Amino acid sequence: MPKQIIKFLNDLSPSEYKLRDLPRRPDGLYNLAFDEYSNLVKRAGYTEYNTNAIGSSTTLTGTVAINKSSTAVVGTGTEFTTELAVGDLIKIIEEIFTVSVITDDTNLTLDSAYQGANDSGVTAYQLHKIVGMHRLYKRNTAEKEFILAWNTSLYKLPDTGEHTPAALTDCPDLAGDADTYFADFADHCYIVNGVNSMMKYNMANVRTVGITIPAAPTFVNNTIVGGLEGGTYYFKVTYVDEDLYESNGGAALGATGVNDKGIRISIPQSNDAKVDERRIYRTTVGGSIYYFDGKVENNDADETYDSDISDEEISLKSVLHIDHNAPPGAPSLVVKRLSRVNIAVDDDLYVSKNYDKTTGVRSVEYFPPYNYFPTGNGQNITGLMEQLGGLPVFTENTIERLVGTDEGNFEYRNAHQEDGCIAKRSVVNCKNYVVYLAFNGIYIFDGVSARAIDVAFGGRLNKYIRENINYSCAHLSCATYYDNKYLLCIPTGESAVPNITIYYDFSTGKYGVYSFAFSCFSKWDKGGDGLSLKGGSNTIGRVYEIGGTILTDYNESTEEDDDITAYDEIEPIDFGRPEVYKQFYSIFIKIKSTTGTAFRLYYTLDNGTETYVDKTLTADTTKWYRIGLGEGGKCAREFKPRPYMSDKFYFEIHGLAICYDEESFSEERE
Repeated sequence: MPKQIIKFLNDLSPSEYKLRDLPRRPDGLYNLAFDEYSNLVKRAGYTEYNTNAIGSSTTLTGTVAINKSSTAVVGTGTEFTTELAVGDLIKIIEEIFTVSVITDDTNLTLDSAYQGANDSGVTAYQLHKIVGMHRLYKRNTAEKEFILAWNTSLYKLPDTGEHTPAALTDCPDLAGDADTYFADFADHCYIVNGVNSMMKYNMANVRTVGITIPAAPTFVNNTIVGGLEGGTYYFKVTYVDEDLYESNGGAALGATGVNDKGIRISIPQSNDAKVDERRIYRTTVGGSIYYFDGKVENNDADETYDSDISDEEISLKSVLHIDHNAPPGAPSLVVKRLSRVNIAVDDDLYVSKNYDKTTGVRSVEYFPPYNYFPTGNGQNITGLMEQLGGLPVFTENTIERLVGTDEGNFEYRNAHQEDGCIAKRSVVNCKNYVVYLAFNGIYIFDGVSARAIDVAFGGRLNKYIRENINYSCAHLSCATYYDNKYLLCIPTGESAVPNITIYYDFSTGKYGVYSFAFSCFSKWDKGGDGLSLKGGSNTIGRVYEIGGTILTDYNESTEEDDDITAYDEIEPIDFGRPEVYKQFYSIFIKIKSTTGTAFRLYYTLDNGTETYVDKTLTADTTKWYRIGLGEGGKCAREFKPRPYMSDKFYFEIHGLAICYDEESFSEERE
């Protein structure tokens, strides 16, 4: 049979067969992705953003002993119970683990087995990764700041210079290494970590959200001049913070009035640094409704206040509210929806009061008890995300959805059973679809129901995830939507932290694997920032700039820029005729090169050993290259090519062609 050439080209060519349609496994595209023309392009890299890391690790007291293939760590002079907690990352020699059990000060269990040689007298280290990052944009998005959480504090990184981190002013001591989440509303960023009280930040100070209710005022005298009547009056005090949020009223003071006199009381000082003002509310004589009486415009010390206006006058003033409740507990998630702030506390969703833009009344820091929705199955909430005005609420097994705009029409509906979310940071809004990591893989929620993202591909991508993910650390997976791709970092094998990234490209419908992984992401897309992406380190206090013109990966261990290895592992090609032997003569490949010129074609014949042919490219050129397979070609039923480059330079693959001929069919040939 005469030689023939089968071509697989990009979408700019009218060819019958396309490069994008060649058979590949989910990890076949390695550090490569298809562009809008169906060219294969090498991914960009990442480099250090803050040259000076906030910190790296804490040296643990004493030394440890550990054996190969064991999860048991035995300490000498160690203080595991006070220095570590379950879930902490530790480094022993060059391996990283998560602490799963702490038995006592000298015995703990790791989440996975140690792979090195038996060793003792080893120093161990507690690692501190970036546990949250956020680009804060105020309503005027030109006012912006980059903030992050690391170890026990919050930091800001300047936009210029070496981006050296500085601790935020008045930040309380935070629980160490607690995953931290952020949500902007108006000119504040609200911050939660599942351990500390909810916080807010206005680019000046970090404050806790909510104000401790005041103690009752104390009686001084009833002899001052005024317009009160004889009988009993009651007083309550509220505290008002620098953002004009007001507490509920405190305990009441009962005091006896005298006709045509006033009552002097002492107003207690708050020990909360954010309180700027104290307000006084009073009843009419013998009444039970508290009306605004006046205020002390400072919080300097206990201070006296004279109540002297008549009952007739005070009854025309505003009434004391009773629903300025502080957020409950220690929220683990926070998200804005419409004009309210929503938080998750264990298995409960709490919704703030509405922000009234027409009146300017500040109310989103009040969480009245009637705006409370427990999950139907009693499981903890694992994801919140605003979606087209609704609020999907995830647990590990379900999706529920809050709809409605106010207390009169809120509805909390069951939306989907079984395929809930197992990683809080995996929940991302991608073109108004909410994408997340479920136990069975990546799922997509359209507001009504959820489905596997790879249904059109026979479930191959999610099967790959299930077979490779380290489920004991899967909750640490994180994701973002960037460059039309859902990027999901997951831990695989024995890794205690995410170590690869799975991508799904919404514009091409293709997927693949990137060799980088991060603890969390921050996408910048407003206020003149353009579009850029930052990633947090899994082991130290460093942020990475991802993408753009960066063509190397920064190595934390060597502090060098590493080559990026990229290849397209195509599955065996038999042209639909597996029964027939072919003679493969040469491969043609069209490459757009830049500086890099070292190209290698790996290939496998049938089930043989993979071999390769090297080819030197012409720099800064787009052209076809012929790669011969030897004199007379190679005989096989199928041919498996793997184009490969590993360097610090960009390249594209625009097409592939195979020159071969077929032998006559023979049943006798093995």
